[in-house]
Amino acid sequence: MKPRLHPLLRRQMQRARDLPALDRTQPWQQMAPQDPIAAGQNHQTLLRENRESMKKPLLGPCDSYQLEPFEYPWAWEMARECEQNTWTPEEIPVAGDVAQWKGTLLEEERHLFLSIMSQLTTFDIQRGDDAAETFLALLQPAEIKHFLKRLVWEEALHTRSYRYVIENMGLDLEIYDRWRTVPAMKARIDLGNRLSDAAQAVYTKRVRDPSYEFTTRDKQEILFAMIFWFLCFEGVWFVMGLSGPVQALARTGKFEGAAEQFRYILRDEFQHIRFGQHVVKEYMAQYPECMTDSFKDAISRLMETTIGMERDYIVYCLPNPILGYNTSDHVETAKWYANLRMHAIGLEPVYTGVEHKFPWMAEMTNIRKETNFFEKRPTEYRTGGALSWD
Repeated sequence: MKPRLHPLLRRQMQRARDLPALDRTQPWQQMAPQDPIAAGQNHQTLLRENRESMKKPLLGPCDSYQLEPFEYPWAWEMARECEQNTWTPEEIPVAGDVAQWKGTLLEEERHLFLSIMSQLTTFDIQRGDDAAETFLALLQPAEIKHFLKRLVWEEALHTRSYRYVIENMGLDLEIYDRWRTVPAMKARIDLGNRLSDAAQAVYTKRVRDPSYEFTTRDKQEILFAMIFWFLCFEGVWFVMGLSGPVQALARTGKFEGAAEQFRYILRDEFQHIRFGQHVVKEYMAQYPECMTDSFKDAISRLMETTIGMERDYIVYCLPNPILGYNTSDHVETAKWYANLRMHAIGLEPVYTGVEHKFPWMAEMTNIRKETNFFEKRPTEYRTGGALSWD
């Protein structure tokens, strides 16, 4: 018996049979060679030089069950790299962290650790849900979906890693709900949900009417959400949460087990960011009508909002400096990453004169048993409607 096809997929397959040649007059912008995430991982060689023969546009129509021939071989290759880096939380001992938690930690160190753990465990659940419910539905090529399925699996693994630490340390289960009562945490979760809802609403239009053609505004909503999740959420918030304060504590001999768990998670996240940069640039090349001046301005405002929310969050987590770490340097480093993400997709940096303030991060975020690592108070900012590009 043949498998039953979703009506939308059946419609797309029918349309794909007579798919006309696509206009590829816009030059394909190659990934900037100085992108540190891609350093040593030459996926440029996998990108097609001739875009004229494309048969699997990101938004369809195409057969989502047809894996080969690949249109995006870099997506398949990245998924394989993720598989080669598979790990489990149980490989990493946290007995030392347990003993320290029962010992004489400073109150501000306990607050900092609990705050970081609370936000990260919520973030990974939310990120996995978004990839499964939003982008797996919207992006049609099979090899793109393949990577996203791996991403969802890894976010679930990260959730298990946090739980492993929480369970072994005997932390109060309130940690899973803290984000609801801390405005600086809740604001970030709410922003992600709003942007995902907007992208899902676009998909709903086509579910209700398979013949519906996405408008430019629809395509912009999808791209805007992709930029947020891959470059802001993972590219700034995850990177700072995983490589910042807890790694600083580990440098003083505290929470070394949790910090190593974070380093393994961070390695996965860097791969997600690399994938996101590729797919965003591919999307921009396929749908250049999205990149109006007002839309570019909205992306810059989104990155400013990302940094504003990061500032509020770290002020809550770290009201007073700890040895070798303070909020001012944290925020400036977050701005540096924001500029890096903008540059990676060919857009102008948002901030001038900012530096990465923690050179030790390159060492702390390495993993001892791996030699090929990927990257060896309220403030004024705009939210909600300010992110519009109308």
